[in-house]
Amino acid sequence: MSADDLGSKQKTNVPPTDFAPSTDVWYSDGSVVLVAEKTAFRVHGTILAAHCEVFKDMFAMPQPAVPDASTETYEGCQVLRLQDSPTDLKHFLKSIYDFSYFRPGVTAKFPVVAAVLRLGTKYDAPALRQRAIDLLATAYPLSLEAWDARATKRLVPPFEDELTAYIELAIESDIRAVLPAVYYAASKTPLPDFLDKLHTLRVAPSVQWDVCRAFVVGRERLLQAEPAPTLAFLQSEFPRPGCQNGSTCTNQLNLSVRRVLPQASSSELYHQWCLDNPDKVGSALGLCTACQATVATSITDGRKKVWEQLPGFFGLPDWATLEARDGLGSSHD
Repeated sequence: MSADDLGSKQKTNVPPTDFAPSTDVWYSDGSVVLVAEKTAFRVHGTILAAHCEVFKDMFAMPQPAVPDASTETYEGCQVLRLQDSPTDLKHFLKSIYDFSYFRPGVTAKFPVVAAVLRLGTKYDAPALRQRAIDLLATAYPLSLEAWDARATKRLVPPFEDELTAYIELAIESDIRAVLPAVYYAASKTPLPDFLDKLHTLRVAPSVQWDVCRAFVVGRERLLQAEPAPTLAFLQSEFPRPGCQNGSTCTNQLNLSVRRVLPQASSSELYHQWCLDNPDKVGSALGLCTACQATVATSITDGRKKVWEQLPGFFGLPDWATLEARDGLGSSHD
C-alpha cells in the first residue's frame, strides 16, 4: 500500500465532527477541546486548571493510558462538551488568555461581564468572578457617594432594560451587593411598568414571585421613609443657626409648608425634587444664604440616613454584610 493510500485510509477513519473551530480561541498546541453547542475552542488544560478549580479537579483525575471508545477526542485532544453558550464561553476564555480583554478597573460591556461572572461562578474561577462583581458594583454601587458619581464612574455602560438583566444575573450567580441600588433605581420608575418587566424574568416561578414581593414591599418602605427626613426643614422646630433674615425666612418656610405639603403628600413630586436638587431648595424658597446651606445639609443628611436603610427595605442584609459577602471593599465604591 502506497503512502498516499495509507494517508487516505487514515483520513477516512477519522470520526466526523459536529462542531466548527472557533475563530477567536483556537490554539494549535492546545491539549483539550471545549465544545459549546456547535463551536469548539482548543485550549490548554494547564491554563484552565490554573484559573478554574473545577477544571483543576477534572484534569487531576487519572486518565486511562489508552482512551476507550467512550472517550471523545479530536486530533489527539480530549473533547469536553459543555452546557454553555458559545458566546459566553468565548468571552470567558478570552478573559483567561488575554489580560487586556477583561482588565480590572477598565470599562467592559455587560455581556462580557455577565459571561465572565456566570462561568467564573460555574467553574470556580474566583479571581475572574471577583473582577466581574467589582465592575458591576461601579454601575450599582454600595455607597451613596458612588451612586451620585455613577454617571461618570460606572465601568459597565448603560443599556436598555438593564435593571431586569442585573436582577437575573445577580440571582443566577448568587451576588446580592448590587441589588439594593438596582431596586432603588427601579423604585423611581412607574410601578406598573416595572412589574411588567419583573414578570419576564428568566428565573424559576417561585424566585420570580419572591423578587416581585421583595421589590413591591421594599419600594413601599422606601417611599414611606423618604419624605420625613427630606422635608424636615419644613417643621416648625427645625433649627436654622446663623439665619440672617430672622422672621423673613420663618415666614417663607411657613408659607412653603402650606403650599408644598399638600403636593408632597399627594404626588410625592416635591420631596423627590428636593432629593434631586438639595442645593436649590433654599434659594427657591427665598431663604437667606445661611438657611439655604442649612436646608441643603439637612436634605443631604436625610438622603444618607435613608440610603443606610436601603438594603433592609428590600429584605437584604445591611451594607457591611453585603460588602463582605460579595468581596467588595471600600475601594470599590
